[in-house]
Amino acid sequence: MAKREVVIKRAAEMIVELGVKSLRVDDLAHDLAVSKRTLYEMFGDKAELLYHSVKHIFQSESREVLTNIGEHLSGIPALLEIFDGMMARSAVRKRLTENLAKFYPELYERIMTENRDYGLAMLREKLTALVKDGLISEMVNIDLSITMFYYTSMGLMRRHGRLVLPNGVTEQDAFRYTIVNFFRGIATLKGVEQIDKYLAEKITK
Repeated sequence: MAKREVVIKRAAEMIVELGVKSLRVDDLAHDLAVSKRTLYEMFGDKAELLYHSVKHIFQSESREVLTNIGEHLSGIPALLEIFDGMMARSAVRKRLTENLAKFYPELYERIMTENRDYGLAMLREKLTALVKDGLISEMVNIDLSITMFYYTSMGLMRRHGRLVLPNGVTEQDAFRYTIVNFFRGIATLKGVEQIDKYLAEKITK
């Protein structure tokens, strides 16, 4: 692993453990047995180091979710499982983004804009493929659908720990309910059957 990647990985671990504000370049340099000057030569300033480290955290989460899905799911169930996994990890993401917004607002805007653009592009690609596979209706406005879906799902994730729900309903349940019904609304009969089969298998596990 290249030295720069080692630094990013270790900084990401310290951010998860200590928080964005508590990460000190001096402490990171000492932990890695390198000079503070070396770190600044690599990244220019602390904000750039934080940028790459937070991106590493988010990308690692995404890789973990996709790895857990593996090849055993496809079509709409694969997307449901992806968003289910993202919601399960939303507490860390929420804490990170709130701290970024408070202490590094410009960095927050940069990261959130990139995440939004990536998320919308990924959704557009996935939904377009599902239309071709006959799982999503051809009548669906893809751009409007992905926009509304993205802001609804991100809004729920950012409300982690603050949703007021009926007794016995967890935030994970509420999120899954919202996502499932979104896809039901735009799915073909074939797509709905795929969703129902997926949910039935989840219940029996």
